[in-house]
Amino acid sequence: MALTKLFVSIAKELLLLLRDRLGMVLLFIMPAFLVIVITLIQDKVTTTHVEVLFIDHDHGIIGKEIRGMFGGMDTIRLVETLNGEALTVDTANALVAASKYQFAVILPLGLSSAAIEAAQMTAAKNLFPERVVAPAQAIPEILVRFDPTVHGSFRSAVRSALGQVIMAVETRLLVEKSLAMLPEKIGANLPPAMRTAMPLPELNAKDLLPQLFMGSSLIPVQEHFSSAMGFIKQPTAVQQNVPAWAIFGIFFIAVPLAGSLIKERESGTLLRLKVLPVSYLTFISGKIIAYMIVSLVQFIFIVMAGIYILPLFGLAAFEPGSQPLLFFIMMVCVIAAACGYGILLGTIGRTYEQIAVFAPVSIVIGAALGGIMVPIYALPDFMRPICLFSPLYWGQSGFYDILLRGGDLRAILPEASALLAFCCATMLAASLYARSRKKCP
Repeated sequence: MALTKLFVSIAKELLLLLRDRLGMVLLFIMPAFLVIVITLIQDKVTTTHVEVLFIDHDHGIIGKEIRGMFGGMDTIRLVETLNGEALTVDTANALVAASKYQFAVILPLGLSSAAIEAAQMTAAKNLFPERVVAPAQAIPEILVRFDPTVHGSFRSAVRSALGQVIMAVETRLLVEKSLAMLPEKIGANLPPAMRTAMPLPELNAKDLLPQLFMGSSLIPVQEHFSSAMGFIKQPTAVQQNVPAWAIFGIFFIAVPLAGSLIKERESGTLLRLKVLPVSYLTFISGKIIAYMIVSLVQFIFIVMAGIYILPLFGLAAFEPGSQPLLFFIMMVCVIAAACGYGILLGTIGRTYEQIAVFAPVSIVIGAALGGIMVPIYALPDFMRPICLFSPLYWGQSGFYDILLRGGDLRAILPEASALLAFCCATMLAASLYARSRKKCP
């Protein structure tokens, strides 16, 4: 009998949801649209090609090295001419100021010759400190102009790349000049007769240290992903964004769920239900199960969009992994947490207008703190501990354990338990609040 009442309660909630056809369409379409748009944007950001204006007044070794460095990067293309004409400093400044290009690198006249002279002076000063060496001429500065809208991390990456090139050139010049002077240094400590009998050979850096001129590193660097169970698949924007933004969309089920509770309270429907032989537990359980069913279908709809729609835009298809049971467990836990949050808001909220404002804002804050909008490692230090208390972070971390880290049931157990605990805590808080306000029998 109690089960029949529960089924009737679930059917009542589903019927109410289905009658709101526009709401149902928005409930399904908007999260899927959000996932597709965000994934396309983030994929574009991570794989986009940036054109850098490059003016070389020096025509020396430094310009050659910078061309070689940027030429070997897939994400940067140097632009030295426009419409068949060489760039000028004024043109580059105007184009960057107009945000048509994000960077301009300008090498001044005499840069390489001044650097070579400075290396010569430094080598002489190191090998022959007793000699009075005239100070080298000041080295003209390399001018890098940025569009003010370019993010600091991108500016730092470009400056770091330029710094590496400059340091490599400086090291090479210093070694080259030092080796050229080394025979003179050795000969200065030998007796004249020995210098005459054994002329010292000339030392050429290109012959002795060819690695310095090959552009290759002596110490190789290999990139690997640290993960459990030997998972070696490279994460993509699709694999990262589909579950993350699906969680974000799922939590918005709290808005209609809370609104449903408030509307039934305001319209007197809840009061009429109280006179029926149906307990409040059956009533609220039916509501939760109905919204969980809708959220489950919504989640599957978003995943299907990731699998079948994203490839239409040239992106890789979303791969839900080889552990569908774990994926399903995390889905249910996330949905349960979202429904618990909706019940709490619907119980505490006085009017629908309050919930319509508070719920979306709180979910957006939870997403920001949970690392969905900004990676956790990019947040300020004082905010990172706060992230650990976001249910959206738990959900995202659980899906990443499955999809990116190759985790098993034990790996997702902390996140799944935290989500279920959040669901129970919100339900308990709602119940206690309702009792205190005498809103339930």
